[in-house]
Amino acid sequence: MNKRFFLVIALLFAAYVGCAPVQSEPAHAAPTQAKPVKVGFVATNFSAESQARVAGRFEAAAKEKGWDSQILNSAGDINTQASQLENLLQMKVDAVVLAMAHPLDVKPALDKLVEAGVHVITIDSGYVDGVVADITSDNFGVGAKMSTYLVDTLGGSGNVVVIKFEKHQGSRRRGKVLDAVLSEYTGVKVLDSFSVNATKRFMDDTRDAMETFVTKHGDKIDGVWCAFDQLAYVAGDVIADKLKGKKVVIVAADGNRETFRRIAAGSMTATVAQPFEAMADMAVSMVEQLTSGKTQAEVTGGKKIVYVDTPLYDASNLPEVK
Repeated sequence: MNKRFFLVIALLFAAYVGCAPVQSEPAHAAPTQAKPVKVGFVATNFSAESQARVAGRFEAAAKEKGWDSQILNSAGDINTQASQLENLLQMKVDAVVLAMAHPLDVKPALDKLVEAGVHVITIDSGYVDGVVADITSDNFGVGAKMSTYLVDTLGGSGNVVVIKFEKHQGSRRRGKVLDAVLSEYTGVKVLDSFSVNATKRFMDDTRDAMETFVTKHGDKIDGVWCAFDQLAYVAGDVIADKLKGKKVVIVAADGNRETFRRIAAGSMTATVAQPFEAMADMAVSMVEQLTSGKTQAEVTGGKKIVYVDTPLYDASNLPEVK
């Protein structure tokens, strides 16, 4: 009797143990940590304040997210930029953001990144096949705002000098719109023009050209059209130095803090502001979504070019500058 009782108990215990769930690892095991996003940011020339603004915002955001980021300056040299893209490919980055670049000039290096599955996003560079999208202002619209403001402020009559930047697709478009606007305002005459080269010396070159214009035309100059704000700083400084007391309408584009201070002080007249920090934030968001598994179509809504708003500011509506 006792033997049978103990045998039943033993069989029941064995059955219970056989049915109990088996844990393959301790319940307190730590989750696997995902590797940080590896991203490269390349700008054509940090000497341009617009590019420095984009780079600064992108770098800060990448650091905040714990990304492994490489922030690179091509210093105005296309060959350097191509080499930088090749190096980022060797580093096996997940994404590359290319700011204020000339993608067609570095297309072979860019194509290698795309073929390797690297997400390439451009900022204010013009769309080329293979990139996720170009985040930019509508530079035809920027040019229209700048140019119509200039000629209307002059009352449709006067003499102007023009400082263009043909290398960059955005500023080139602004200049083309200026030409179209001037064709309708026959009372506005272009006294002289200068096209800036994309080098470290672009500010010095602009100063030399502006001093030549002032020496040649003197107080006949009523207005100056500049492709971007930093060129307008030079124009304003030369005019203040050489044409003391002469009121000259000076317009440009970018909307830097220094620009707003100059407009408030009267050494510039107006700017069309581009939200470069917002462009950087949009690029960061795209990188984050793409590296999390979303498709390009999901991230961009199928758009190849993503536009941002560009308000015009003059003394009547300046934002507060800290």
